Amino acid sequence: MAKTLTDAQRESIYRIRRTRPQADGLFRHLAAYKIRIKETSLNVVETYSGLNRHGSLELMREIEQTGLATIHGGGGGVASFLTWADGIDIREVGTDTDEPLR
Repeated sequence: MAKTLTDAQRESIYRIRRTRPQADGLFRHLAAYKIRIKETSLNVVETYSGLNRHGSLELMREIEQTGLATIHGGGGGVASFLTWADGIDIREVGTDTDEPLR
């Protein structure tokens, strides 16, 4: 069963989407998944946000600060993917954060 996002998490993701318009493409892509996923790679963030590798890593750090995901590294200690928190359905994050709460 998926956890419901807190108001603070929902508002944080909404702010990310508004201050970084490129992030909107990523969240729209994630919302379109047919199945629930647990991880999102740096390559997916780059592809769907249109940001370069450095910008994608910054976006991943901003997402991590919301408490919805943690960044994990690949080889050599380089960050390479986001692991979504237990019970978080990224499809909901993609659809429920495109409008402000109020």
